Amino acid sequence: MVIAYVSRENEGCYNELHDDITDVNNFRDIEEFINYYATSKNKDVVLLYKVDSIDQIEALRDIYFTDNIYMIVIGEDNSDYSLLAGKIGVDAYIHEDKANSVYIRNIIRESQTVIKKRRGHSNVSVFTGISGGVGTTTIAMNLAKSLSENNLDKNVLFLDFASTKSISNLFFDNIQPKKTIVDIATVQRLEMAELFENGLDRITNNFYFVPGVQKHTDREYLDKPENIQMFLSFILYIKEKFDFIIIDVGVFEDVDLEIDIQEIADNIFVITEFSIPSMSILKTYIDIIDKSGWYKKTHIFANRSDAFGSVTQDEAKKILSKGLKHDFDIDFSLPNDAMHLRECWNEAQLVNDVYPNSPFMNAIREVGDKFFVHDGSMYIKNSHIEEKKLTFMEKVKSWL
Repeated sequence: MVIAYVSRENEGCYNELHDDITDVNNFRDIEEFINYYATSKNKDVVLLYKVDSIDQIEALRDIYFTDNIYMIVIGEDNSDYSLLAGKIGVDAYIHEDKANSVYIRNIIRESQTVIKKRRGHSNVSVFTGISGGVGTTTIAMNLAKSLSENNLDKNVLFLDFASTKSISNLFFDNIQPKKTIVDIATVQRLEMAELFENGLDRITNNFYFVPGVQKHTDREYLDKPENIQMFLSFILYIKEKFDFIIIDVGVFEDVDLEIDIQEIADNIFVITEFSIPSMSILKTYIDIIDKSGWYKKTHIFANRSDAFGSVTQDEAKKILSKGLKHDFDIDFSLPNDAMHLRECWNEAQLVNDVYPNSPFMNAIREVGDKFFVHDGSMYIKNSHIEEKKLTFMEKVKSWL
């Protein structure tokens, strides 16, 4: 998230926000902000615009602000100012005597909900792990398949953005994919027909998949700035076609692609274990979350929570929240179901397919109910009435 404030006379206003948000920028005028914003279209942006004349509000009329900008105008207690701001489309007009940092922080937190509604009601969820082997890919793959089977009227897409050699394709019976996530960056036009030719694969009638990189050398393609922009545009395009998009980014790394994907995601699921080393690594990641404005959309999952030698959830909460402004807790715990998981992993099979009633899958279905279906994440799309009459397979045929 970008917090940007425009003020010609009070260049130091809202510097306190630097304590909460990493990316805070000050601009002298609205044109300077627009020039900067041209490189930030994939981030949520909260604009704080300090005005002292009605002409400065009028200047907003000719500016096109896209859906990811939440605009707040701060000025004197003047009904003409506030009425004009509302007519232009400003999200909030605040009297300057109320515009302290605490008040602004609360508005910033609420702005993410508004931006999400503008961007569309599909759910984009990122899964990342504090280290390899904690179960991130296993959880993400089985959850995606479970969501598709238990919500047949919803379209589910699994994207493998892990930077190491992908293995998810093995579990989805695509042993040697001809196209992978790398090829998505090469499409000439963001159209469904071209995406199907460059990595998008159908598993079932409502479950789709894009394989991850198949060679370690392909990682360099994930790091190129021009490819990152294409991947982000792809996600924003594809979310209009699918109800649930599950993105596996693998082990957390402080790299541009991973950070940018998490920025535009609706939910971030961080996978850890209840051990002292895992808590220490997780604490580093939580510091980034706390300063990035992702607090409300981040959920921490403890895998194998009942394993021998684990710390308690209360102990984990104390470790995670120490020294931070927000209290972080473990949002969900999955059991240590080693018997079923080990067998399925060795055979490259989904637990969902082989042991649907195992303790692990019972927990996965609970995750689906709690975080995807019953928490307001599932919405009816605000698409055109004519489009609603089509089944998903009819849509697919039209894309091809």
